[in-house]
Amino acid sequence: MAEIYKVKYQILTPIHIGTGEDLTPFDYVIVDDNFHRVNADEIISSLSQEQLNKFYALIEQNNITSLRELIAGNFDEKRFSKYKVKVTKNVAEKYQWNLRNVNNQLLISPFVRVDGDFKPYIPGSSIKGAIRTAIIDRVAKDNPEMIKRITSNEKEYKSNTWEHKLLKAVRVDQKKKEEKVDISKDPFRALKISDVFVSNEVMRIGEVLNARVDERRNRLATVGIQMIKEVIAGEIITGGSVEFEGEIIIDDFLPKVEGVSMPLTKDFIIQSCNQFYNEEFKREQEFYEFATDMNEIIEKMRSLLRVKQNECVVRVGRFSGVYAVTINARKPHNKKWGTTRNLFEGRYPMGWMKIKFVG
Repeated sequence: MAEIYKVKYQILTPIHIGTGEDLTPFDYVIVDDNFHRVNADEIISSLSQEQLNKFYALIEQNNITSLRELIAGNFDEKRFSKYKVKVTKNVAEKYQWNLRNVNNQLLISPFVRVDGDFKPYIPGSSIKGAIRTAIIDRVAKDNPEMIKRITSNEKEYKSNTWEHKLLKAVRVDQKKKEEKVDISKDPFRALKISDVFVSNEVMRIGEVLNARVDERRNRLATVGIQMIKEVIAGEIITGGSVEFEGEIIIDDFLPKVEGVSMPLTKDFIIQSCNQFYNEEFKREQEFYEFATDMNEIIEKMRSLLRVKQNECVVRVGRFSGVYAVTINARKPHNKKWGTTRNLFEGRYPMGWMKIKFVG
């Protein structure tokens, strides 16, 4: 029998889950601090013969910047906008300043969206991956002798089969006399998480900046190249509620009948996630210890991350940090790992959200 839970996802800080592709100024225009997704072919099809002649001439000249301007100059929101999203002041200014700069591609990484209607969503697989990381970390800490035995084999450890051995999701290959991964025994087969659809009203496009702590100046210093990303803004930016509904299904039939190695329960998931991600937030606080310009942000996050009964915290998406997405069975995480962090607009840590089991 499957337990079906209605859940609410409270987005706390900016989340970016990309498509692996970037958009160029032929895929979008920015007008009045709004990003509009467009299909350049539709705009070109609307051009007059005179404009088309100019368009073809620019192509022959390989005049990229003038082609950009032609697309932007013939944009009409009612006719050509697929959807629109607010952009930060910095991004709006960069677009205007660099539209004629051939050395700046003005690439934007979009959030994952449904093909056709462009509705943004958080894939259930991203949430499931965050839960899996927390649970594996907990099982590893509860079985130190098993971890020691498993990780003593260098080849085995590097192949990452140790996670499945820890979960007892293995079988013995009688011919080779060795253990092989057996996906049929993986307990996470029993966990199904629906995609979470969100609204364009809480989407933002801004810069993600790589930052380090300058301990002599007691503040952050940004480093690295420009990255423009589309994110779910999160309550730390909007100042208001950013919540969306979803569903989590835990099938307790699989462990009983098909030999799945360990049962999953709602309480086990909540406890594991809170244990793992609370430790992760402590590491974040330690990292920013000497950055006084982050004090207000960290204090807001501390308040947002407080959980009530039937709630847990997870961290999802890109720029969540190496700590939140990997398990090192040999060496515990510490604040010395990594000297920089990726922050939305150089201020906001990314990826934090709360899961609330409501029914």
